[in-house]
Amino acid sequence: MIPVVCIVGKHNAGKTTLLEKLIPCLQERGRRVAVIKHAAHGFTLDREGSDSWRLAHSGAEAVVLSGPGDAVIFCKVSHDASLPQLVGLLPMLGYDFVLVEGYKRSKFPKIEVHRSDLGPDLLLAEEQLAAVVSDGEMTLSIPTYRSNDSHGLAAFLVERYARPDPERDAIRLTVDGEEVPINAFASAVISGGILGMLSALKGVEKPGDIRIEIRRGRGRDGT
Repeated sequence: MIPVVCIVGKHNAGKTTLLEKLIPCLQERGRRVAVIKHAAHGFTLDREGSDSWRLAHSGAEAVVLSGPGDAVIFCKVSHDASLPQLVGLLPMLGYDFVLVEGYKRSKFPKIEVHRSDLGPDLLLAEEQLAAVVSDGEMTLSIPTYRSNDSHGLAAFLVERYARPDPERDAIRLTVDGEEVPINAFASAVISGGILGMLSALKGVEKPGDIRIEIRRGRGRDGT
């Protein structure tokens, strides 16, 4: 299952700054990174009056906006989604890590960013953290990294959380009893999407062999 690690800390501790430095270090190690950030007070991403904005406000439950090199999905939700639900929504195109800014109450591993001028105390207890990043010296029972040691933190993440095989998960697809060959891209989309959705289910922490059977029924028009 794709590793999810939360970057937490007090307000203005430098969480976004750390992510900006950490992501390139993971990329240098051949890891593809997705990021989730919680906007507690809401956000505006689409421009009012644009085609995608008009379609979303026409009643569509989801709008996919695609262009050269980028794609965005706008979808309506009935509540503030939990972190496992958000991880399940990600189009897991072979990502090696999901880094999350915030969600200090989640079940996922957490790394706290500490800034000495905000006080000596950590936001969370040591037993709730996997590591700490600080601009000063700290004596803790868990790994600690200086704010300028993003490469060291990246090495820690890869060693501690990276999947043993960074290559694609093996996928075998059969349709009506006939095996259908699939390329590496399709394999990454299928395996990543399934593993992402499973991460939102209770009791499915480390799935091994996963088998899904879909029996297609008739639609409303009989097809």
